[in-house]
Amino acid sequence: MKKVIIIGGGLAGLSAAAHLSKKNFKVILLEASPKLGGRAYSFFDEKPQTEIDNGQHILMGCYSDTLNFLKIIDAYKFLNIQKILEINYLAKDKNHFRLKAPNFIYPLNLLFALFSFKELNLKEKISLLKLFIKIYFTDSEKLYGMTVQEWLKKEKQSDKAIRIFWEIISIGALNTSTEKASAKIFCDILKEIFWRDKFSSQIIIPALPLSKTFCEPASDFIKSNDGEIRLSEKCIEFVVDKNRIEKVITDKNVYEDFDFVVSAVPFYALEKIIDTSFLDKQPEFHYSSILNIHLRIKENFLQEDFYAFYDSELHWLFNKRTHWNIVISNADKFMQMNNEEIFNLVFTELKKFIAISDDDILLYKIIKEKRATFIPDDFTLKHRPSTETKVKNLFIAGDWVDTKLPATIESAVRSGRIAAEKIVFNN
Repeated sequence: MKKVIIIGGGLAGLSAAAHLSKKNFKVILLEASPKLGGRAYSFFDEKPQTEIDNGQHILMGCYSDTLNFLKIIDAYKFLNIQKILEINYLAKDKNHFRLKAPNFIYPLNLLFALFSFKELNLKEKISLLKLFIKIYFTDSEKLYGMTVQEWLKKEKQSDKAIRIFWEIISIGALNTSTEKASAKIFCDILKEIFWRDKFSSQIIIPALPLSKTFCEPASDFIKSNDGEIRLSEKCIEFVVDKNRIEKVITDKNVYEDFDFVVSAVPFYALEKIIDTSFLDKQPEFHYSSILNIHLRIKENFLQEDFYAFYDSELHWLFNKRTHWNIVISNADKFMQMNNEEIFNLVFTELKKFIAISDDDILLYKIIKEKRATFIPDDFTLKHRPSTETKVKNLFIAGDWVDTKLPATIESAVRSGRIAAEKIVFNN
């Protein structure tokens, strides 16, 4: 049985480990921290006495690699899957509205939903529909050199249409402003979401905390296939000889008995382990942050599982029943604020959308993810390295490698699957 050492226990590493375990490889996964999941994990919080996610993640029907991974580890059953696309919006002055696709023939159901969207006037709807249809025929390679904002303006999208529809998708998927993000990758993800099939646009929310959805089932699957997971073990160095990794040195062990290595750590961590000149391209990443605010409410009066904010610095509210999780993407401006400042700003904004008073908040917890995702501008997209490297037995995974996707769960899981397939092919 061939042995593979995987460095990094985030979703890319877990994906690679699960796919390799399925193909009867002996896997040893090393994770520097005491937990699995990377930036997608949950933990038990003593004050509210409940398990909370470090940050809520939306999945979608187009996340084919993620959904297949969850099926492999027997966790697909832990998902709440929309029957049809439906987004409930929170607007100022407590005016709430929704975008909902009817349950009839795809893609006419999506076109009908957009044309029936009451918050846009007739001219705005027609412009939106024209671009929506045009996306299907667009060669995204020709959009290099344009930002999302420039592209949408070129296609005569109104400010309101951008804020109420396009920006919700763009900031949610790309985690940066429309002024920075590449129009090319935005067009690509729009095709994936809306023009692949009916299921692709359906929103999926894990019914359980992230660790119970991803990490624990993956760990159980790997171990049941004779794999090993070693937490709190940090990789220090890869020793390369004759274009092969011969030793993996950690703060606890020196590994020499293996056939392949998968590095599934962020690029900034990989740089500390090995000279990155072995990559086929030399990336240069700039990062964007995400802010999560967890609110324990005296009485939960919201009915839906999640809401999008319209025209606000707040982006999403996830109703966890035990508490609310408010998500702010592209949150760099908040990173230097203290928790009290953040809470006061968020709560002041929240009161414009929901009838809530100071007495309704029992507890709050704020989680900052400073390097949540890379900014997907044109330069970065063109310099993402592939999974294969110049070192014969080393493969890389992570949401930052060239998966043709932004830095999402789907990108991480896909990269792990690709790395595993390359190893199977090279075996």
